[in-house]
Amino acid sequence: MPARKLSASASAQIKLRLPREQQVELKALAADQHISVTQVLQLLVGRELGDASLQLGSRRDESVIRDAAILIAIEQVLKLQEATIPGGITRSRQLLDAAVDAAIARLETVEEILARQDRR
Repeated sequence: MPARKLSASASAQIKLRLPREQQVELKALAADQHISVTQVLQLLVGRELGDASLQLGSRRDESVIRDAAILIAIEQVLKLQEATIPGGITRSRQLLDAAVDAAIARLETVEEILARQDRR
C-alpha cells in the first residue's frame, strides 16, 4: 500500500494527550491571548520547529569549521612536501597554487550555500 504524501498546503490532524494540569494551562493561555487552543498549539509547534532550525544552523557552522581545519591540514602537508619532494620549493609552490585555487573555490561554494540558506 503506497504511503500518502501531504502537499505543502495540506494540514495534518494530530491527536495529543495532555495531563489535566497542562490542559488547564493551555486553555488559560489561549483565553489570555484571545485565540483558540489549536492556534496556541500551532504557534508553540512553529516556535519549537524554528528553534530546531537554529540548532541545524549550528551544525552548519560546525561544517564550516571542519572545512577550515581541513584546509589548514592541507597547508601543513604542502609545507612538509616542500622539504621532502624532488624539485623542492618550486614544485611545492606549483602544488600550493593549485591547492589555493581549490580552497578559494571551496570557500566560495560554502559562502553561496550559507547565503542561500539565510535567504530562506
